[in-house]
Amino acid sequence: MKTLKIMLIIVSIFLLDRFTKVLVINNLSLGESISIIDDFFNITYVNNHGAAFGIMDGKVIFIVIVSILIFAYLIYEIRKESHSKLITISISFVIGGLLGNLFDRVVYGHVIDFFDFNLFGYDFAIFNVGDAFIVIGTILLAIGFLLEERNANNNK
Repeated sequence: MKTLKIMLIIVSIFLLDRFTKVLVINNLSLGESISIIDDFFNITYVNNHGAAFGIMDGKVIFIVIVSILIFAYLIYEIRKESHSKLITISISFVIGGLLGNLFDRVVYGHVIDFFDFNLFGYDFAIFNVGDAFIVIGTILLAIGFLLEERNANNNK
């Protein structure tokens, strides 16, 4: 996959993440919530000082260092010519989301989250666009590696 296309995916995800966070910052007060779909989906402005689900709360410097290491490894991986298009796109998704959250941690000292779902009575962790792309990219990456493994076994 061409470098320009990869960069376009990464930059688009980063900009979408930034755009949505700026909308939230400019239109909601910290802790404020707007119901979009009653008892299911809200926009709730929170600051996450940790990683996923609030783990490692307050360990911003450690999370930034780990994020930079993961970013460097993903750049190394994405540059390999041997990966399928699915794996390349998956890695691009993860990088775009990671950069959005890394930006927040470096600039604000926390990540801005706002998607707030209540699934079957369970109040799910509040997350953002970057988080969504990290999760989607990781799932697609796992599928891509499974498909590559299956194809490699079928070609033996």
